Amino acid sequence: MKRLSFIFAALFVSIVLNSQDIDNENLAVTHGPYLQNLSGTGVTIVWTTNRPAIPGISLSGPEGSTRFIRNSHDGIIDGGGTLHKVRVEGLEPGKTYKYILSSVQVMKYQAYKIYYGDTLSGRPVSFITPSSNSEQVNFVVVNDVHQNSGKFASYLKNVKEFSPEFYFFNGDMMDFVQSENEMFPSFIDTAVFYFAKQKEFVYARGNHETRGFAARGLRNYFELRSGRYYCSFDRGPVHFIVLDCGEDKTDDNRYYYGLADYDRYRMEELEWLKNEVKTDAFRNASKRIVIVHMPIIKEEVAGHGMQFLADNFGPVLQSAGINLMLSAHTHRNTWYETAKSGFSYPVLVNSANSFVEIHADRKEIKATVKDMTGKVINSYSIK
Repeated sequence: MKRLSFIFAALFVSIVLNSQDIDNENLAVTHGPYLQNLSGTGVTIVWTTNRPAIPGISLSGPEGSTRFIRNSHDGIIDGGGTLHKVRVEGLEPGKTYKYILSSVQVMKYQAYKIYYGDTLSGRPVSFITPSSNSEQVNFVVVNDVHQNSGKFASYLKNVKEFSPEFYFFNGDMMDFVQSENEMFPSFIDTAVFYFAKQKEFVYARGNHETRGFAARGLRNYFELRSGRYYCSFDRGPVHFIVLDCGEDKTDDNRYYYGLADYDRYRMEELEWLKNEVKTDAFRNASKRIVIVHMPIIKEEVAGHGMQFLADNFGPVLQSAGINLMLSAHTHRNTWYETAKSGFSYPVLVNSANSFVEIHADRKEIKATVKDMTGKVINSYSIK
């Protein structure tokens, strides 16, 4: 009996010690930081920790002053989870800033008792806000990585000489989103390693990222302009329109199990687009570029998604007079000249094994398609 009591006591002590080890795990940054929604006056910094924490940012400006920033909503300071976003406003265009992460661990969070643990500070990282009067812009487009982080890394290794200001991820960076943690090893961690701490990536959703249980939470890991997957913004002489293509099959397709509603969603997006092309920002821009995963072109044989976009979105973009469309989806490199797209605008479709470097100024848009080794496949000029 004594021996049995001793065994139970030892087992209890082991459980307590193990649970204490888990509870006392040191606070650490697990993913990030990475920049989102960068403008001349603001930026959002995103990262995750292994334990619940209250996030903050120490920001140093070009004049040397430092301020500490925490966000709040409805009177409550943000925090208490493991995914952190801090929005920084009041910046000046064309200036260099430095930020340091600050995460305070939350050991216990009750109504009348909160215990704090470690305070974790990162290393200073610098970024530059876009200039408001720049005459040119360089950016890179990557798509259809489908969770192949090695392929993705090979692209990023070969853009250093080009020095892009930001990146577009033009859809299907993943096969599906079954777990929210899948996106980090799929592409975000690689982006952070190469550039995303200092430069922004803009995420355009592909049809594959609509699939899987966690697809509904995908937006939480980005800072979407205006809170939508479709948006517009200006950079240099270019006005960008980012469109969300939705799924490629009909809503009643058996693989969606009655949970698809993309045709109605795309019609809402279409109404937004009709208003967007009437704005002064669009009409007064020197260049207008559309980013969309599925190309909007006229073809005799096309899936439902592409046909829906062609029938409804194509005429709007044609009459608006865009200069270039950058697309993906087909996994092959194709150049549609103005006369061949069916809508009087050129379309560059990038493959699943290449990336595109874009230089745009007031006179010309130059697109260079390169393979994984950085070898030039094709170059195109739109004047």
